[in-house]
Amino acid sequence: MVMVEKIVKTLIIVIFLTFAFLFSFGHVYTITDTADYKIYQVLSFKELTVSEVLSKAHLTTRPEDIVIPNLNESFDSGKITIMRSRPIEVTIDKQTKIYYTTKVVVSDFLESIGITLGDKDYISIPLNSELNSNKLIIKRYQEKEKIVKVSIPYKTIYVKDPMVASGMIYLRQDGENGVKELHYKEIYFGGDKIREDFIYEKITKMPITKTYVEGTANPPKEYVKSFDAIATAYSPTIGETDSNPWMTASGLRSSFGIVAVDPTVIPMGTLLYVEGYGYAIAGDTGGAIKGNRIDVFFYYPYEASRWGVRKVRVYILDGKWKFQGKLNY
Repeated sequence: MVMVEKIVKTLIIVIFLTFAFLFSFGHVYTITDTADYKIYQVLSFKELTVSEVLSKAHLTTRPEDIVIPNLNESFDSGKITIMRSRPIEVTIDKQTKIYYTTKVVVSDFLESIGITLGDKDYISIPLNSELNSNKLIIKRYQEKEKIVKVSIPYKTIYVKDPMVASGMIYLRQDGENGVKELHYKEIYFGGDKIREDFIYEKITKMPITKTYVEGTANPPKEYVKSFDAIATAYSPTIGETDSNPWMTASGLRSSFGIVAVDPTVIPMGTLLYVEGYGYAIAGDTGGAIKGNRIDVFFYYPYEASRWGVRKVRVYILDGKWKFQGKLNY
């Protein structure tokens, strides 16, 4: 019995001396964790950083937690405080995300996570109030512009021309729809569109009127002479290899009423009337145009195809067109 008492006394002395040694020559760290307000102690023979102390205590932290002193700071002994962040469920326009924070006031919390509010936005807890809930709802007020493009139908007109043969109708200008923009202001709240207001409209492209020319001319009663010829229709947009197929040998731009001729048969500048076509000017030439052959102009290939090649009566009229500049033939 006496022996047992001696052993117990010896152990007590050893433990006491060990703790006395540690407290005298070691490093003692006290940790307060606000998650459960427990206190942890870590003893070490060497100086540790805060991070190392927490590791020895098997404590982990989140980036949003506040640790005092700083995690990388090393010190001899002392107190460490962990202020734990708490999760806040933030829903903005039906989109929910979890944030962790130690902030107490709503405005401070929003600032820390980079969220700003507009004057017409809704928030479930006032900005200056305490963040006393783990849920926060924000509804954004947004104004967006919506642009709707609408087609403007082109008009079709018929223009009578006394220089074009009666019964001849040709397309001078193809039609093209225009475009206008309708501008609307859309108002969204909480992710839902609650209103749409029309603001204004703007025409961005004017429609091009489709213009047909309807001839009223009849063969002339007075003329110098007449003869039969083969008339072939052409359009500058097909079957041409020139760099500028719209330019003629006379320098005139191709247009309805300009015909290509053999200058040895019909001199350039001669005023003509072509049966079924109308009044014209001998204003162009062509390698395949020999003798009593002429080419008559149409703006669009399908009209030239409709004319094709046909036998016509050509009337030579009194007078001559005066060209500007030198003829290119």
